[in-house]
Amino acid sequence: MKLDEELRSLQLDKPIAGKSIQQLQRHTLDEQYNNKPIERSLYILTKGDDLQKLSVIQALPHLLQTDNNATISRIIPKIQQELPTSSSEFHIVTSKVFKLLIEKNVPINLLRPVLQGIESKDAIVSNAWIDTLLAVIPNLPETSVKNDVLPSAVKMSQLNRAVYCRVSSCKILGQISIHSKISAADVKKDILPMVQTLCQDCMYEVRAAMCADLAKVAKGLSGDNLIKTILLPGLVELSNDENVSVRSASVDAIVLMIPYLTSDLIKHTVVQLVKQLCTQSNRPGDLTFPVIAKAYGLLLNNLSNHLTHAEQVWFLEFFKQLSKRGLIISPSEIDMDPSLGVTCRESCAYNLPAITLFTVSKISTELNTWYSVLKDLAGDPCYIVRKTVAACIHEITRILGNENKYVASDLIKLLRDDAEEVLDSLVPNIGVTLELLANSGVLSKDSATHSSLEISRALLKCQVELFKYHNWRRKLAFLQQLEHLPNCMPSDFIHQHFTSVVLKLTIDGRARPVRSQAVRTMLVFLRYNLKENHRKWIRENLINLLCNSQCCYTRHIFIHMCIHAMSVFSGKYFKENFFIPLLKLTEDPVSTVRLCVVNLGPSLKNMLILPIDRTLQIKLENALAKMETMETDKEVIETLKRKLKEMRAPQINRQAFLMEEKKKVEEEERIQQGKVSQSPTRPAGTDTAFTSQASSSRPVGTVTVARPAMMPRRPAIAAAAMAARGPNIKK
Repeated sequence: MKLDEELRSLQLDKPIAGKSIQQLQRHTLDEQYNNKPIERSLYILTKGDDLQKLSVIQALPHLLQTDNNATISRIIPKIQQELPTSSSEFHIVTSKVFKLLIEKNVPINLLRPVLQGIESKDAIVSNAWIDTLLAVIPNLPETSVKNDVLPSAVKMSQLNRAVYCRVSSCKILGQISIHSKISAADVKKDILPMVQTLCQDCMYEVRAAMCADLAKVAKGLSGDNLIKTILLPGLVELSNDENVSVRSASVDAIVLMIPYLTSDLIKHTVVQLVKQLCTQSNRPGDLTFPVIAKAYGLLLNNLSNHLTHAEQVWFLEFFKQLSKRGLIISPSEIDMDPSLGVTCRESCAYNLPAITLFTVSKISTELNTWYSVLKDLAGDPCYIVRKTVAACIHEITRILGNENKYVASDLIKLLRDDAEEVLDSLVPNIGVTLELLANSGVLSKDSATHSSLEISRALLKCQVELFKYHNWRRKLAFLQQLEHLPNCMPSDFIHQHFTSVVLKLTIDGRARPVRSQAVRTMLVFLRYNLKENHRKWIRENLINLLCNSQCCYTRHIFIHMCIHAMSVFSGKYFKENFFIPLLKLTEDPVSTVRLCVVNLGPSLKNMLILPIDRTLQIKLENALAKMETMETDKEVIETLKRKLKEMRAPQINRQAFLMEEKKKVEEEERIQQGKVSQSPTRPAGTDTAFTSQASSSRPVGTVTVARPAMMPRRPAIAAAAMAARGPNIKK
């Protein structure tokens, strides 16, 4: 009895009461509006709730396509009528949609509701409309900017307005200054006086905002002498501001303003101002150093042609100081946020390519100083800094040219790193970096050097670390980079250190894309191996371990290997070594294996050259004929019929195939004679379903190393590759 009472007292989840009849009626539309989108939208805007109204706002672009005139004449005015009493969400969504409509030049004046929204007392609503205005100012005509936007900015800049209004005014004035129809005279007359006032505002947020847009005002003045007499003195004053936010904004403003200043002004004023800011950032309690570090690459890029040798050395030495911020904490910095030091060093690492270019082109005698910075950053205790160095070390190697021996030891250090994030940034560019080292003589494909041994050990350590985790894309990228090794190390050395490791991954790589890439890397090693006994060993192991495996998944990998072999090798080489083992899989007990072989039938037929390959043609025809009579799987039968029909069709572009085949055969002969200087890069389209590309921006002044051009892939082989992936494997 007591238990029953306790159960009744439990507050168990109970069904929530449904909508009342009145609520359902309120949210239900009459069927008469089903095929009348304009009337339906008007009804919702009049009687619907906020959520329903938002759906109409978001559908405006579609409504314009459905009935442009009715939307402009009836829907948009109704939305404007609803704005004054609407919620914040309604304003935010409407501001975004109006931005799109203004950019599309919809024939209705939407600037008025934008300016009215800016005047809202709700800061969130006001900021949403300000963002819209800033985005559409370049699309507005000159008359609208002068007669509507500029007076609104003037009104918002008054001292009696809230701080966020005056901050917004700074941004608007900056955008107006760079409007294509606003002349330098207009900027001088209407905008410059307000800029001066806002630069001296009593609130630091306003001063910082105006400082951030001074470069736009300078651009609008177009070389006018007022930049020297008014803007630059104001910038100097802001750089000495008591507030750190304003001083930080002045750093960015200086960097962006340099292109609009004369050479004499840069040499005699700006350089000294920048040095003053740098020196000031070393004072206890000054927190502008992360901002300086972030802008340092672009700063030196803009200043490099205006510096004396002594000044160039000074800036490099200061960069060295920045790269150590936060590692040694003085008594005055005990209370400083440690993350600021990490941010500063990360920015230094990000700007290393720009500093490298500056050092190599301007003060090459100071490479030792530069290298001490690279060494410190590559060995930084924080993985974030090391990760940033790893992401740009290939660019640094490219910029150094014949002097890139400096980076070899740091590359080894990064390859041995235990942090996943560092390896993620490093792996995609290992091949490019190794080839650049080979071009400068640090590595050689003709003989093994001490660097070859150290880098190979680091690569193997990196491989072990990568394969501890389950990120197959990272493993795939690493194996792709190993394809560059024949350009950087002797084939004997590769066979001794890497072949057995990669061969093992063809079996133990777990993910199919990884195993598929492992066999492709093995084929590249096979192609550029100069010893016949090594080549024979590789071929026999590939066939024994993959084609003759008891596991159907592994036999599928052999089919992937054959697809790769068609692009890596000539048809002659493929027919001599892989054609017959592949045909044997037509008798495989697993239907999906047979299906994948059938899909390759047209590609196998196309590579046959009669009468030389008459024997192989007969074997191919007999194998397919046997399947045609004995096959029991419905999907294989249907595919076989389709492929046989393709094989009977006349071949197109046969002459082009024969020419390509001749080139590949000649190239293979030259490789075996040791006369080919560089191996080709990955053919386009290989395993694209398993790979993803990432790009990262670099600061101005850096040199980005492009990946080598990829060889085109034969269409028949590309189609076969897609087909051979096949459906899910059935045992």
